[in-house]
Amino acid sequence: MKPVDQVNAASMPWDGITVGILLDSLGPDVVRPLALPHGPSVAIGSPSIHDTDQAHVDLTEAVLLVPGGPSVELLDWAVEAHVAAVVVRAGAVDPEPLTAAANRAGVSLLECSEELSWGQLYLLIDALRAVTGPVLEEDDRAADLFSLANDVALRAGGAVAIEDLSMRVLAYSTIPGQEVDDLRRDGILGRRVPDHPTNAEDYSAVLRADTAVWISDQPDFRPRLAIAVRDGGEPLGSIWVIKGEKALTDKASEVLVEAARLAAPHLARLNVAADADRRERADRLGQLFRGTGPRRRIAESFGLRFDAGATVVVIGRDENPPAHSRGMSAGSAAVHVSVLLRMALSSYRLPAAVGSLEGQTVAVIGTAADSPVLQTIIASVLARSEESVGGGWRAGVSRSLAGVADVPLGYSQAKQALGVVCGPLGHGTIGKHQVLGAPLFLLEVLDALQTRSALDAEPLSVVSDHDSRQGTDYVRTLRCWIAAHYDVARAAEALVLHPNTLRHRLRRMAEVVDIEDPDVRLALALQLRLQEIDTEPLG
Repeated sequence: MKPVDQVNAASMPWDGITVGILLDSLGPDVVRPLALPHGPSVAIGSPSIHDTDQAHVDLTEAVLLVPGGPSVELLDWAVEAHVAAVVVRAGAVDPEPLTAAANRAGVSLLECSEELSWGQLYLLIDALRAVTGPVLEEDDRAADLFSLANDVALRAGGAVAIEDLSMRVLAYSTIPGQEVDDLRRDGILGRRVPDHPTNAEDYSAVLRADTAVWISDQPDFRPRLAIAVRDGGEPLGSIWVIKGEKALTDKASEVLVEAARLAAPHLARLNVAADADRRERADRLGQLFRGTGPRRRIAESFGLRFDAGATVVVIGRDENPPAHSRGMSAGSAAVHVSVLLRMALSSYRLPAAVGSLEGQTVAVIGTAADSPVLQTIIASVLARSEESVGGGWRAGVSRSLAGVADVPLGYSQAKQALGVVCGPLGHGTIGKHQVLGAPLFLLEVLDALQTRSALDAEPLSVVSDHDSRQGTDYVRTLRCWIAAHYDVARAAEALVLHPNTLRHRLRRMAEVVDIEDPDVRLALALQLRLQEIDTEPLG
């Protein structure tokens, strides 16, 4: 049965997608069946990455993605949890015992490509559920975007991709034997067209044209015939057909014109829903972070329990992002990163309120700040953000909060942690407030002292003035001695001096400032460290 026929065969109201639609839409290069004890018509719901710590989540009709080596017992557990399908990675385990167990237990068992990450597969399935569905259109080929892409591919003679204005890949064809290139393959796996020097020029040409146009003469990808999808003259996205070894059909341009008309209601529906949802979510999210409005009701609308523990995460860029912004505004980039974070959290069934505020991605997440899963998710989102919208991304994580009522405090903590990790005291890409006590204190002291020029005041000024008048090198000596924790041998090695020479120099220095006094030592160490912080480059 063809994908188009499979979708159209159902004359009943739309209830979602099935295992068969999933297999046909993603194609055998992405996922293939190992066991279908109830056939391909089993309805499926949301994807979920299996995590033993999330034992109490609702998995009814879920597509369970199982990292590692799944066991036969896991399949029995999946049946008890009403899971619709279990997905394992090719090569992870011997498929024969699992296949036999899946047929015996009565659960669909699928196998995904070794080259595909679990996060990528999650996004593919979730995107398929978002764009697959009925529209009020007389032509049966408009049953869903994936079947439309397959229909266009058959009639035009080349592999097809349907994209929105953000260059997200909404659907693509899966016709066997049609050639694709690396640009198309990476776009499918990442659900977004990869960055390319000619993207801006190519997409501008497509969106300006009233009919299909050729994009060719590029050495690193195959020629493409593309057309803009419009609604009332407003562009909504585009459809692309790749020319393989064989030429496209004579009617390829006409096919694309018709396909653009059929795709328009889908893309319009997605855009309207996304815009309305984004505005409404932003309003609720703002109230949550400001601590205003019906906070309990707002928290519950995001799936958060008001009195349960939570953590605030803020993701932003360092102080100098233009070199890696790829032409996106700070607000647009933050929205894109917020989508990546929301999808990653959803894949682990973590309740969260995610969005963007003031050019940064923000989230309230229903888990503890030290959760290993949360750290994994944040690291993955930062890496994917660099790939899709450029580098420079960092994350600040609040302390574990007692409940949603503490979100404003958590927001302040997460922003402080982000400030540290983006600043001269930052290390790595993720800053956790609970382990940043020292740098937070130093930055606060630095901020308080700068207005009074305390960094250059006594007792350090006495030493620096003596260096200026007498040509001594006491300030550098102090810096090395303190950095060596007052170990004369280590400090002498750093200064390339004999230890006895350093001891003599310290005795002479003690005549200038009382370095034996612990309070004087503390003040000197603090002044020297704050001077370093004040002059260290950001990032």
